[in-house]
Amino acid sequence: MPESSQANVKRTQLNTVRFLFLLALLGAFTGIITLTAVVNMANRPLSDDPEALTKVVRIPQGMHARDIINLLHTEGIIADPDLFRLVVWLERAEQSLQAGSYLLSPHMAPLEIIEHLRSGRVQTERVVIPEGFEIKQIADVLGARGLADPERFAELASDAYLVFGEDLPLHLPIPSLEGYLYPDTYHFHEGQTEEDIIGQMVDRFIEVTDAEIVPLLEESELSLHEVVTLASIVEREIMVDHERAVVASVYLNRLAIDMPLQADPTVRYVTPEERPQVLYRDLEIDSPYNTYRYRGLPPGPIASPGLASMLAVLEPAETDYFFFVSRRDGTHEFTRTYDEHLRARRTLGY
Repeated sequence: MPESSQANVKRTQLNTVRFLFLLALLGAFTGIITLTAVVNMANRPLSDDPEALTKVVRIPQGMHARDIINLLHTEGIIADPDLFRLVVWLERAEQSLQAGSYLLSPHMAPLEIIEHLRSGRVQTERVVIPEGFEIKQIADVLGARGLADPERFAELASDAYLVFGEDLPLHLPIPSLEGYLYPDTYHFHEGQTEEDIIGQMVDRFIEVTDAEIVPLLEESELSLHEVVTLASIVEREIMVDHERAVVASVYLNRLAIDMPLQADPTVRYVTPEERPQVLYRDLEIDSPYNTYRYRGLPPGPIASPGLASMLAVLEPAETDYFFFVSRRDGTHEFTRTYDEHLRARRTLGY
């Protein structure tokens, strides 16, 4: 073949390769433009209204990505499940969408929604559990906020083995977690189980006591359970902070001579109904929590004490008081002998 013909063939082949390359490049460019347009369209929020109603969407444990996407569509959060699924696929997020309760809005772009679900950025609710609350009171607070079934919460908290099995996180002489649900400000979220909430509160108790109480036990004859038990009585007895250590000293003085504690809060703990005062007939209740009938500490705490009351038990005031009576203004009159106690009662109109 003449050299000119060979050159023409090579030029033709080269032109063909260039054409195919340009064609492929054009196709790729067109594909990128098309994909970009699709992604932009897929990432468009359902609503353009920044005031669009937000709502809590609960994603149950174990729900697959396809079902989560369908749920978001049903809840009116996303416009097109297929386009949203495309964004999830491009983000490689199919396996990383987390369960929880999320505050979502149709004004949020799909990428923003996916980021919430991937990060576990759940909607939380601030709940304050005051010092001195019993299990049943804590259960009522959580129930009123829609965060727990009060009856189930109380049942579980009354038997640690129902929550933790045999792997208890702390030593408990009795099954009840009364006193071990630490009073604090919590951020719970809808969808948490009662077991989760109880575990969170017990973890907080362990965190606080490990740091502040356990180191002091080395210098005390009391166990942690005894400290929490006595502190719960102090917590239910006092109304002004400066009396904690004094009330603690009274009870410790009584324990030291094997005198009954005769603590009204322990009796109220086992009365059938709530009453502001203990009646004489209540003193006959046959319960180890009735410290008028049984000497020593009751079997366990009667409420959740705060750190201040636990510290008051371990660092009580130095007194020789054995009695006290309410002045009806939130404070008490403290006395040393029973005769002084009777005179104080008469003076105060009892």
